[in-house]
Amino acid sequence: MKTLYTAALVLFTLISFSAKKATPINQENKLTAIFKGLTTNDYYKFVDDKKEEHLFYDVDQEVEIGLDDESLIGKKFTLTWKTKEIDVYDNNGDEIGEKLTVKTILTIVAVK
Repeated sequence: MKTLYTAALVLFTLISFSAKKATPINQENKLTAIFKGLTTNDYYKFVDDKKEEHLFYDVDQEVEIGLDDESLIGKKFTLTWKTKEIDVYDNNGDEIGEKLTVKTILTIVAVK
């Protein structure tokens, strides 16, 4: 009985820790980072204070700051973002039946 209890406790602990690490789709997140411009794949690149890179697929249409403006490169921003799933297309523009999880910027504010 003690072995069954121990096994159940270990299993419960592992499930608890693994559930906390997963980031659910559509959960809003916050980030303060420096804008580094567009990548060759047209992702918006930001680098935080820990030198970690963050790539964003697109910007919500409600956002008023246009990140295509090169004068914004090197400036610091606070932004909120979430992940979403998009369809994957081949070179001919046809869906291939796969989904890709990407980040989208919801709000962006310049840090002074």
